[in-house]
Amino acid sequence: GSRLRPDRYAAVYSAARRYGLVIVEDDAYYYMQHRAARPDMPLPGLSGLGPSFLSLDEDGRVVRLDTFSKLLAPGFRLAWVTAPSPFVAKVDGLQYMSSQWGSTLSMLLLAKMLAAPGWLLGHVTALQAAMRTRCLALLAAAEEHLGGVATWSVPQAGMFLWLTLAADYEPGPLLEAMRRHGVAVVPGESCAAAPPPAGRRHLRLTYVIDPDQYNEGVRKVARV
Repeated sequence: GSRLRPDRYAAVYSAARRYGLVIVEDDAYYYMQHRAARPDMPLPGLSGLGPSFLSLDEDGRVVRLDTFSKLLAPGFRLAWVTAPSPFVAKVDGLQYMSSQWGSTLSMLLLAKMLAAPGWLLGHVTALQAAMRTRCLALLAAAEEHLGGVATWSVPQAGMFLWLTLAADYEPGPLLEAMRRHGVAVVPGESCAAAPPPAGRRHLRLTYVIDPDQYNEGVRKVARV
């Protein structure tokens, strides 16, 4: 749920230019910026989303990947790539030979929605508002039940709250205890870039379900 500061975007892009690197910017949650840490601020909509590596690109070294799976529905399985034309042409050819570009029905439905004036802005803003409400509800439940058990930072975007526990845990027994208590979280070890035991002090909670379920769910996590 975190985002780079604007100066960090600039610094990373400058380093990529200096060393001749290509940046692959896979930013699935870019449009889900709800900024729950500042609920008094207006939602970003489409115009207030802030910088990306693509917005800084001057010499065609950024390949940006976006998806409608988080923006609309996982079942759409549609995404788009923004990159220099020769690269996009190669991707286009590979897609034709492998998956035929995806579901034609999904693309037709998406085209109809995007053609409606103002629809995308309204949908994105409503999504950001819903995610802000859900994030704040999960944070309130965490404050009530997880004090002394874990710490966390308020997400700025996306749909996950990462917990840092006071002690390491073994993933197997933890998941079995979660199953017995009827609650599910993702162990940090499953998302860690380094091999185990990296991530064993972290848990990932999600706030995509109805807010009225968070209090009981987090209470069970605390009990486990």
